[in-house]
Amino acid sequence: MSTKVAIFGASGFAGEELIEILLRHPKVEITYISAILEKELKIGDLFPKFRNRLDLLCESPNEEKAASLADIFFLALPHRVSQTIAPFFLKKKKTVIDLSADYRLKDVKVYEKFYKGKHEDPGNIKEAVYGLCEFYRDKIKKARLIANPGCYPTVSILSLAPLLKEDLIKNIIIDAKSGITGAGRKPTLEYHFAQLNGNLFAYKPFEHQHLPEIIQILSEFSQKKVELRFTPHVIPVERGILATIYADLKTNIGVDKINNVYKKYYKDERFVRFFEQKLPQLKDVVGTNFCDIGFQIDGTRMVIVGAIDNLQKGAAGQAVQNMNIMLGFDETTALL
Repeated sequence: MSTKVAIFGASGFAGEELIEILLRHPKVEITYISAILEKELKIGDLFPKFRNRLDLLCESPNEEKAASLADIFFLALPHRVSQTIAPFFLKKKKTVIDLSADYRLKDVKVYEKFYKGKHEDPGNIKEAVYGLCEFYRDKIKKARLIANPGCYPTVSILSLAPLLKEDLIKNIIIDAKSGITGAGRKPTLEYHFAQLNGNLFAYKPFEHQHLPEIIQILSEFSQKKVELRFTPHVIPVERGILATIYADLKTNIGVDKINNVYKKYYKDERFVRFFEQKLPQLKDVVGTNFCDIGFQIDGTRMVIVGAIDNLQKGAAGQAVQNMNIMLGFDETTALL
């Protein structure tokens, strides 16, 4: 019997990617999809690539109807919207995988500072499990509410966590560049093709909402207070994130030691690919659920490069990976 799943926010980039992945999944069935549109229409009319593959109406959100049709709910919704919907499904004993930031930050005041508004469901923050599969797999297996990680945090945390856990680095600077789908589908002037084509810009260097998420998880994992600088950029490509991370080694430990640290943490991880002799590139990860990591050192100076597809490992792919873990499926199902 297939597990029945629902997607809220199906018209967004992450929602569209979720549909694409879940249609390949042999053990689930999409039974409900919704989005706020000018008028309700079949998903194959909204995205013609889904014609003759998914014959469902993309309708206005109706929690009661959705609850009667599905057991697992993917919320691919804007920040501050999921918190108004998730409590309903949790009270119905349903499983929620939230792709927004509404349940990622444990400190409500920090959330409200960076997301510019009051949190409407602080009680469920404690129940939420941060869905970074490589480090929280045991907790994910038992969870009912998953806070799916952000895209910049996913690549940054996976690239840095082993070195911080082993107390090898300091003076961290993350210089990350993302494709335009990371900004969502809603059109704005700065993401207009004529504005972005041939362009590159940095934004929110001290106030980006992913900064506290990166610091929270790295501090929790390494069991020490982590300080770093993070500057995101937008580049004129459709999808993908490349993070170039600068750090100082605390001692001159050499390449072999660092290789062994990464292998220790990721040797059994299907979706983390560590490269000893090369630095990752976007084209190697776009369209996949992989996070590629490589590094170079010069004495005690270090450069780490991490790359992911922001809509896969940075959003929908990781959400499905979380679902697979929760349901006891092979973690790679529909993702390879």
